[in-house]
Amino acid sequence: MSATPMKIGMYHFARMMTSKSTPVVVSISPGRIHVATADQVLLDAAPGQLQLKMSKLSGAITLLAPAGKVILAGVGSASAEPHSPQQEEEIRAAQQAVSQDPQVSHIALSQLLWAGRTTSVDGSYQGGLKSILDGDAAAQKRIGQTVRDAMFAAGVQPA
Repeated sequence: MSATPMKIGMYHFARMMTSKSTPVVVSISPGRIHVATADQVLLDAAPGQLQLKMSKLSGAITLLAPAGKVILAGVGSASAEPHSPQQEEEIRAAQQAVSQDPQVSHIALSQLLWAGRTTSVDGSYQGGLKSILDGDAAAQKRIGQTVRDAMFAAGVQPA
């Protein structure tokens, strides 16, 4: 795996799939896994220090680190803020560089540009129906599997 980090926009949940989530940029490289909000680093660790669990039902990823756990999902809560323009630009620039890198071009995440999105599930019937029509569950699982595969390639261990 190349030293060029792959980056993807996801959402951080303090507890599993609650109604509050925060947009984050997840950086994956062989030497570091880095998760940061617009103004705070949530995780910065060597892949060998981390274990990963992925929910088969929701596709959410839980990273188990010595300092605690970090829960990530590709689809944020309905009340979440979108990713900032700076976060989106950081992701775009990194993915453009990594998509040209022959050492990682076979990893699906290197070809994916995703800045996360919020769900429309807001407790109402209309919100739930819109979520189904928008394919939130399928997107969540697809992003979770893609990020899981990239983290395993970087050296994160399954839990």
